[in-house]
Amino acid sequence: MTSSATREEAAVPARRLRRGRRGKTALILAASAAAAAMTVSLLTGWPFGDERVEHVSGAGPLQSHTDTGTTSVYAPKKVPWTVTFGSYLLCSTSGDPITIDAIRYSTPVKPRSVSLKLRTVTPQVWKATVDAGQIGAALGAPPHFQQRKAPGDYKDARTGSRITQSCADQDKEGTGFTELLFVLDVGKQGGYINTAWIDYHVNGSPYTLRLDWKMVACGSRIPHTVDGTDVCDGKQT
Repeated sequence: MTSSATREEAAVPARRLRRGRRGKTALILAASAAAAAMTVSLLTGWPFGDERVEHVSGAGPLQSHTDTGTTSVYAPKKVPWTVTFGSYLLCSTSGDPITIDAIRYSTPVKPRSVSLKLRTVTPQVWKATVDAGQIGAALGAPPHFQQRKAPGDYKDARTGSRITQSCADQDKEGTGFTELLFVLDVGKQGGYINTAWIDYHVNGSPYTLRLDWKMVACGSRIPHTVDGTDVCDGKQT
């Protein structure tokens, strides 16, 4: 995976990136906010007794090309608003089909709501238009974004959703991808997801992929400077 610095985005069209991004600066809110963080499970968990093995990307069967770093998005004038965070390209390191059991996330600053989508871009769509690249951050909810097009097949991420593309296949140019999207409905206070977990199983064994990429939707409870890094100090253009 390639590396990129911690970024603040105005939710403009993203370039077509094919590799993962790893930010060097983690976004951490004040201790009081972190202590009040809420962990939400959006899907039903694994019903059996086997202990899950938690891992980061590259250390287990499920891999995400985005796993560690930060993206923040300026708040528009009109509130409430919606922002979509993506670039979580999911694939199977072994090539064996993976079944999602649950997706959980921690919210030190809670948005009004969070929904999850899986976007599938086929090789045909990928080759047909430059708009088919992965979504870094975009204003609006899929499939209709305010400042870019993002063609693909959008479905709810739910218990039983399957990831069938191998990472070896996904790494080839023009083969398409499956992208996990976090869609935040944001009020005046903003919204912040600092960690997400994908519970899944493959060949009968349960695992959890931990994603440490920070997703920040700016608002009144998001400080301008976080751990020495400027965030949310601008406006939408």
